[in-house]
Amino acid sequence: MKKLFTFLIFIISICTFAQETIDAQRPTMTESNTVVAPGFIQAENGGTYIDGFYGFNTFVRFGITERLEFRFATAYASPTLDLSGKIFIWGGKGAIPGLSFQLDYNPFFGRQNYTLSATGDLSKKFFYTINAGNDYSWYGLGLIGFSYTKGCIFGEYKYHEDYQQLNFGVTYILKNEVQFDLNGGLIDYSTLYVGAGIAFRLKPFDLIKNDGTVVFPTAE
Repeated sequence: MKKLFTFLIFIISICTFAQETIDAQRPTMTESNTVVAPGFIQAENGGTYIDGFYGFNTFVRFGITERLEFRFATAYASPTLDLSGKIFIWGGKGAIPGLSFQLDYNPFFGRQNYTLSATGDLSKKFFYTINAGNDYSWYGLGLIGFSYTKGCIFGEYKYHEDYQQLNFGVTYILKNEVQFDLNGGLIDYSTLYVGAGIAFRLKPFDLIKNDGTVVFPTAE
C-alpha cells in the first residue's frame, strides 16, 4: 500500500506542468471523438469485478499529431494486445457533433474493429456521444453525460448483436492530469459488474533538458 501511495504521488507531481485537462477514454464503453495531444503518453488502468471474476487491463495512448493517436490495450481476460489508431476528423460545434474514426486490430486472433464516433454538446453542462461500429457484428452505443468542475457523471447503453449492456459511472480529475473513476452496470440486464481505475498522462520530452538531465516541474 505504501508503494502504491508513493507511486500515485510521483505521478501527480510530474503531471502538473500540462495546461490542458486530461480526457480519458475510460471508464466509458463509448469512444469520444477526441485524441491525445501531440507528444503526450496517456495510460488508463482499471479493474472490473464481474460474476466472481476479477479482471485488470492497461490502455496506453500516444499523441502523434493533432489529428492522430496510436494506442494499445490489454484485454480484461487475456494478456494479448489490441493495437489501434484513431483519426480526428473534425471538432463540431454545439449540438452538431465532432467526428473521429478508429481501427482496432488484434494480431494474435486476427480480430478487427471499426468505430465511428460522434460527440456534441446539448448545453454548457450536458453532452452526448454516439458510436457505430463492427467487430464482425454490428453494434451501436449512446451516452449522455453531465460535466462538473472536476469530472463528469454519465450513463450509456450498448446494443450488440450478441449482447446488450448498461453502464454508469463518475470521474474525478486531480490537478488536470490524473483521473480517478468508478463505474458499474448490467450485461443483458442480469449480470452485474463494478469497476474502478486511474488514468494519467505525461509529456516525457518536456521533462528532459537539452543536457539530458530530468526536470520535475512544480505546480503553478
